[in-house]
Amino acid sequence: MNRKLIPPFSQPKELPIIIPERIELQNGVELFWLKDVKDNAVKLDFEWSAGTKYQDKNLVSSFTNKLLMSGYEGKTAADIAEDIDFYGGFVQRELDKDHAGLTIFGLSENMSEVFNIVQHALLNCTFSEDEFIKEHAVTLSQFNIDSEKVKTICRREFNEGVFGKDTPYGKVASVKDFDDVSPSDLLAFYKKHYLGTQPTIFLVGQVDEDFIELLNQFSGEFKADPLNYEVAKHNQTKGLVRLKQSDKSMQAAIRMGRLAMKKNEPDYFQFQVLNTILGGYFGSRLMTNIREDKGYTYGIGSNVAVLSDAAYFFISTEVAAEFETQTLQEIENEFERLRTELVSEEELGRVKNYMLGNFLRQSDGSFAMMENFKNIYFNELDNDYYSSFIQAVHNTKPEDLRDLANKYLNQADLLTIVVC
Repeated sequence: MNRKLIPPFSQPKELPIIIPERIELQNGVELFWLKDVKDNAVKLDFEWSAGTKYQDKNLVSSFTNKLLMSGYEGKTAADIAEDIDFYGGFVQRELDKDHAGLTIFGLSENMSEVFNIVQHALLNCTFSEDEFIKEHAVTLSQFNIDSEKVKTICRREFNEGVFGKDTPYGKVASVKDFDDVSPSDLLAFYKKHYLGTQPTIFLVGQVDEDFIELLNQFSGEFKADPLNYEVAKHNQTKGLVRLKQSDKSMQAAIRMGRLAMKKNEPDYFQFQVLNTILGGYFGSRLMTNIREDKGYTYGIGSNVAVLSDAAYFFISTEVAAEFETQTLQEIENEFERLRTELVSEEELGRVKNYMLGNFLRQSDGSFAMMENFKNIYFNELDNDYYSSFIQAVHNTKPEDLRDLANKYLNQADLLTIVVC
């Protein structure tokens, strides 16, 4: 290898996704298995329709997910964790508005032992009063600390405003909700949304057919009853909302945005290019203007968040309180530039290179490839989604971005929350 030669530069034209093998287990539970891996690391994901949007009382979904491995008769949470650790395993839990998950990591040679410990703990969880009290105290303490931060208040107010405060996506927990939740609420939610519905299982790693049979037997514990859920209509507030927390506040949190398009809608791909230019990476216009040139903030960014029933675009930052008005004006200035001026070919090329490289980085390895598939699966996308996205990035023209900016980046259509 001649290390003095610069390797040839090329951009990806497509991103083929390795589609995992689909196996239907008992009660219609779907298992997706990606088994062509080079090492003996194993990752096993269980995903339930048990996110926060399904709860009847605030906090029930999150507490249930946190305490799934909290113990059963004869075993405490510490005992279970020690047993798993003995075999080199690790368990983590995940929760968002749509889904609740449990992930098990281990090695091929010990994965059956780790899984048997986890499944017994999961299927027999009692949500003991002692474990609940400990988790309740820790979570309430952190909630109170976070509630003093302007960025937390801003995020909660924005969440209520962009979806509607009485909708499943818009509801925000309060201190009072901690008094209303109890272990019996968690047990009822667990029986309905975990034991009462089928999980979707995602497996990455080299395991034998005996392990697949373990998963098959485990799937027989779950009911095949469909989960009824009515999609809410979201009613976004528009305009500027200022909330004053303290006259001595040194920081102002700003969050602005609007309901936006989902991943299967026509504008999504090219809007991601526009978003990257605006605030989607460290070299974006918002960072260059408001951080580098003006020095108003340490960081500012924009993104598109996509949920099962909705999507939203947002800009988020914290600035010195005295620069709040100037920051809002500079954001509007960047909107105006995108609405009226064509992005240069040089800048557009740089952003395309960044996005395409990011695609490759996020697809490196079998675990990452399964995450890409999960994105396709849960968003009901075509298997060529990523290749279509890459082609759309290649084909995006400055005129396309100007048209999208005029369609989506207008202050009159945005909700802006400022907390200081």
